[in-house]
Amino acid sequence: MLKPIPNKLDLPAIDRELLDFWKENRIFEKSVERPAPKGDYVFYDGPPGTNGVPHVGHMMQSALKDLWPRYKTMQGYRVLRKAGWDTHGLPIELTADKELGLKSKRDVTDFGVQNYIDYCRQTVFRYRELWETAIRKIGRFVDLDNAYATYHPYYIQSDWWTLKQAWNLELEGEAREQALRLEQSPRYLYRDYRVMAYSPRTGTTLSNFEVAQGYEDVTDITLYVKFRLKDAPNTFLTAWTTTPWTLLSNLAVAVHPDLEYITVELKKDCDTGKAGERLILAHARHLALEPMLGEHHIVGHQKGSELAGREYEPMWDWQNPQDSAILARAGDQAFTVVCDDYVTAADGTGLVHLAYYGEDDFRILRKLGLPIYCVVDWTGHVRPEATAFAGRWFRDETLDVDILKALQEKGLLIAKEKYTHSYPFDYRTGCPLMYFPRPAWFIRTTALKEMMIEANHLIGWKPDHIREGRFGNWLENITDWNVTRERYWGSPFPVWSTENGDEAVCVEGIAELRALVEKSGGQLPEDFDPHKPQIDEILLQAKDGREMRREDFVLDSWFNAGLMPWGQFGYPAEPGSVEQFREQYPCDFICEGLDQTRGWFYTLLACSCLVAKAQIAEAKKRADRDAEAFWSNPRNWSSYRNVICTELILDHEGRKMSKSVGNIVDPVALFDKFGADPVRWIFYDSNPWNAKRFGEEEIAEAIRAVILPLWNSYSFFVTYALIDRWTPDSHAKLEPTLMDRWVKSEFHRMIERVTTALDDYDVATAAGAVSRFLDLLTNWYIRRSRRRFWKSESDADKATAYATLYEILRELVHLLAPFLSFLSEHIYQNLVRGLEPNSPGSVHLAAFPMYQASLRDADLETQMERVMEAVTLARALRQERNLKVRQPLTSLVWVVPDESSEEALAPFLQIIGDELNVKSVKLRHDDRDLVTRSATANFKVLGKQVGKRMPEVAGIIASLTDEQIQAIESGQPFRHDEFEFTVEDIQIRRLERSGLAMKSDGFMTVALDTELTDELIAEGMAREVVHHVQNLRKQAGFEISDRIALHIAPDTQELERALRTHEEYVRRETLAVDFELNTVAAETRLDANGHPFGVNLSRIAAHNQ
Repeated sequence: MLKPIPNKLDLPAIDRELLDFWKENRIFEKSVERPAPKGDYVFYDGPPGTNGVPHVGHMMQSALKDLWPRYKTMQGYRVLRKAGWDTHGLPIELTADKELGLKSKRDVTDFGVQNYIDYCRQTVFRYRELWETAIRKIGRFVDLDNAYATYHPYYIQSDWWTLKQAWNLELEGEAREQALRLEQSPRYLYRDYRVMAYSPRTGTTLSNFEVAQGYEDVTDITLYVKFRLKDAPNTFLTAWTTTPWTLLSNLAVAVHPDLEYITVELKKDCDTGKAGERLILAHARHLALEPMLGEHHIVGHQKGSELAGREYEPMWDWQNPQDSAILARAGDQAFTVVCDDYVTAADGTGLVHLAYYGEDDFRILRKLGLPIYCVVDWTGHVRPEATAFAGRWFRDETLDVDILKALQEKGLLIAKEKYTHSYPFDYRTGCPLMYFPRPAWFIRTTALKEMMIEANHLIGWKPDHIREGRFGNWLENITDWNVTRERYWGSPFPVWSTENGDEAVCVEGIAELRALVEKSGGQLPEDFDPHKPQIDEILLQAKDGREMRREDFVLDSWFNAGLMPWGQFGYPAEPGSVEQFREQYPCDFICEGLDQTRGWFYTLLACSCLVAKAQIAEAKKRADRDAEAFWSNPRNWSSYRNVICTELILDHEGRKMSKSVGNIVDPVALFDKFGADPVRWIFYDSNPWNAKRFGEEEIAEAIRAVILPLWNSYSFFVTYALIDRWTPDSHAKLEPTLMDRWVKSEFHRMIERVTTALDDYDVATAAGAVSRFLDLLTNWYIRRSRRRFWKSESDADKATAYATLYEILRELVHLLAPFLSFLSEHIYQNLVRGLEPNSPGSVHLAAFPMYQASLRDADLETQMERVMEAVTLARALRQERNLKVRQPLTSLVWVVPDESSEEALAPFLQIIGDELNVKSVKLRHDDRDLVTRSATANFKVLGKQVGKRMPEVAGIIASLTDEQIQAIESGQPFRHDEFEFTVEDIQIRRLERSGLAMKSDGFMTVALDTELTDELIAEGMAREVVHHVQNLRKQAGFEISDRIALHIAPDTQELERALRTHEEYVRRETLAVDFELNTVAAETRLDANGHPFGVNLSRIAAHNQ
């Protein structure tokens, strides 16, 4: 049965109560276990790292991730909702390094790799409890007890299996030949040296999408330098560099074979060089460089191809083949001019200095057969052989300055400039990156590019422009994915190879590894941990008996995350994982931050396209037509079908939240203070892909705009239902009234809008429809229906009002359950379960409301909208004329231009009269009876026509009568002598008739009769007194049904007469069974429209009522 509503809404207490209720009654588990007539709706949870605390942005994603699974569950789907944790990778190592005081790989070795791995493992779930608390307190239903974690052996086996798919795929045709020419394996998983973004701080490479997250604008010293030709000692090649430190490792200079180059001779000594020196530069750059060349003249022209092969003197003393084994191997290929089409004359000198720190440099120098030569090493410091600069940090500006000075002393500096450009930094540590040649293993995502682009076209993106914009552009420019890292705490790379790399094996799981170990004469421990260093101890044998060691890499943690669609089940090694993967792939919905377009969203797509391509090939081999058909369908190439991108959460003032600003918000503290539902609502009421302001002010607004209207509607119903002992079957219902039919129509209008929006992953539109309906319910339907509940007699109209409001509230809490998971459950347990005990045990086990077109009445909705617009217009008019709504007025005229509307709107006139406190409402289609009109000449129009007779014409128009002006307005020309006037010729002014107040919105007009009779004034005073007494009842904490003794002492005869005239009204409205006037010693002094009075009131005991 129904329970009374507490006076104060305590959302945090409700949250605590329901968290216990859901846990004790296994509500989430039951929602997954129960029959699902519509099958599976699949959701993937992107794995967050748990070595940091959750913030408000995570909670926004949690709220969104909770909404659709609840909604689809209530529609009859099964939604598993398996949580996951990202437990590998650099963030965990950085935490360990900081706490252990480790600064380099040597430090890790000294500390002990096993000790280091153990420490990383211990830090993985340091903040897991905080995460789980926050996730539960926001009301999210998700399986935390069986969460997947990327460091578990079953997940690592899925990593290995996925790599084996790439290993088994090979390029074909010209692409295969191209790979072989580059001395690469044609497999989709191949080893290569590449110049890659490298963090000397962490000692690991970054993938291209990681690099994209860390660019910053920096200002550096750039240098124009000279290289002295060996065969012409007074002639120099010129080059420009933005990274002076790379000059320490120069090996060659590149030119474009087809560009025209000139030789200029300096006429005088200058900063650029001495008189007689000759400089070679691109002809196209001559004009731009002329200011720094001083007086000079052109003495030669040649194509870039004519410069090829010319040798120049090394720039530094240590670049001597006798002193460097590496340069000795380079032979006469080092320090020469080489041609390549990548060189341009867009900037610099048209010649490019080459060192092994750039992708094009690497390609050209490798083609020359030059060994890798890096004077700045992998730690970011200058090697000892460069004695003048040894030990210096590569991004130290003083190093650039000292290089500049050294070149100046050697006569090899032309000029220096400051240059602002975009430079990559490690987005996790802030360390500047260097492009450095490192060995790594790559997946050929370039070979999957067309698949990924086609699959992307089928993904439902929110916002939609991401498809062709941010994400589509990214796919157009992808490079092969470096999936390995030279670190420790990560999924180990499962390739074993011989020392020279001519034989290798990729292991797809622990079972295969065990078999290979036994075949090699060893034994894999039963408690085998696939992490370093244990896996590094495993040696395998090649076919000829040679030793094979594991390639010493761990996997990119983004790769771990990208294969979670099957990794979460340990596919295919874990028992039952094949069936689970088949049921849960692809997913219907994911949601993460916008930055994941270059992170998780990308790696999910890359991994699924890789697996799809491999499975198509495998299915063809097995002649498995079903599998081939499934994986050949482009809709299954992406592991996700719909994705919502979220933007930043800002503070109340619009600033990004950060520790340095001090505006970080603890989400759990907010839940404990305000409850979860208002916080959830903030995340729903505007598009999540737009930056959102967030703070206590926004939470208060959500409570005011949504939570309280819902609560007050529920409280209103329960209060009166308890008084009248109403139950759903206690009274026969009559036909619904106009208001009842309207509110049902509007309710189903909302259902349609919410369902359509949620099916389109448009949460803001859905939330807007809910907000709109709550406003209509509380501020129109319940306002206009209060007297149906207040009246003492229990007639059929009252029963219909109860039945209608109950039906609306019951279905409303069902609809709100995915949005306001706590409050909807709280209301459901009392309202629905209290009146219908056989209902499902939780609102989250109930059905989402179904749209019923038969209950819609679009005409009725339109008509009521006009009524509400008229009321809004008239209220504004009352306010302008200082006429309180409690002051009754004689009449209102409602002018609606469309004559056909009169009959349809006539039934609503009583509603308008009641709402605006006017005695009668009249409907008109024009304002002819309400205003007087006057006209003046339209001089712009008439001046050209009548010329000098304009004064005469103006006088004629000014003398037009109201009736004549109305006729002109209706389209009848007015003739006077030889003149004829139409509505375009005159300007009409309308004046309200005496005693009227008018207001128009451009479509409709309302006119109030503002003349107050003595009777109206008296009634207004009585209404004002009732208003004050109701406030006193509320302040005293009286129940709505409490009867009172009311004694009033008016100070004026006018107020006394008014109260005696309207005594019955005062008694009825205030429930005053004992009512007296002219009593003395009033406790409270008040005022009714300028008439003071005293008042005493007290509650009358129930047995005296």
